[in-house]
Amino acid sequence: MKKLLAMICMMAGCSFATSAKAETKTSGNKAVKLDKKVAMVAEKRANHLSDVMIKDLGLNNFQSRKMREINKDVVAQKMAVETQYAGNQELINQKCKEICAERDRQLENILSTRQYNEYFGDRKIYDQTEQEYMAGLSNQQNSNNTASSGTAPAGDNTVSLN
Repeated sequence: MKKLLAMICMMAGCSFATSAKAETKTSGNKAVKLDKKVAMVAEKRANHLSDVMIKDLGLNNFQSRKMREINKDVVAQKMAVETQYAGNQELINQKCKEICAERDRQLENILSTRQYNEYFGDRKIYDQTEQEYMAGLSNQQNSNNTASSGTAPAGDNTVSLN
């Protein structure tokens, strides 16, 4: 009898939890899509930066995994700052410098002295690489939007499935 009662309670709890999750998903469906899109961009941005740094610095597997984790966090923080302080470039630059200073402290613990010195000397290059990558993504999105809106040049036979 106790087992039967326990089973009924578990089934009722599961069905209640499922219905609560479904309501949350449907009520915030648009916000979830935006978060996923931002997360995808952040992940692409972090992976690109990490790939460049891993190659340039000659990192081993452990260092590569840690570098990817750190860059993923840094990019997410930077994107949050860029969104929060949009229009105030001076404040964005200040906050991003603080975020990068924290990354510097974290990388000191995983890179060798030679690797860290090389990284430290090339920080501006890595920032520029990241900015160029984001500009490329923006240009790619703009060209996709232009093609899908029907304002493409007359001789262009591209098809967009957006």
